[in-house]
Amino acid sequence: MAAILKMIDEHFGSDARGRRPGGELRLASERVTPREIIRRRVKQEVAELNDTRRRHASGSGITRSFIVDLSSHSPEALLNGRRASKQPLILLDADVEADRALAAFQKGAFILLADDHQVEDLDTPITVGSDSEIVFLYLTPLKGG
Repeated sequence: MAAILKMIDEHFGSDARGRRPGGELRLASERVTPREIIRRRVKQEVAELNDTRRRHASGSGITRSFIVDLSSHSPEALLNGRRASKQPLILLDADVEADRALAAFQKGAFILLADDHQVEDLDTPITVGSDSEIVFLYLTPLKGG
């Protein structure tokens, strides 16, 4: 049976306190490993970031302005034209980024809480229920050490 896992981001030890939604993962099964959750989340985020970078590189990612009309036929656009970015398009490799995230988990850079229980082993399956959530608790290093 398919399941949807809600993800929450929380930063501990920083001025920006609070929980914010981290998205959802659609799962084919109710049992999943933390390793798979991290990999799937990172791959989803990398795909979204790469898509945004492609749109901006092609010129279709123009930010909407409430002051100046930025449509292609506006006087501002006709006067200034579109300029291609001089920066090369750099896309992230989802597998490399997922490996980095897994290494960060193993080093203690963040903690996973599955339904308020800390996850310590990446390969121990967890059961996802209809109201399950996983919290990515990011730790802020202390100053001076």
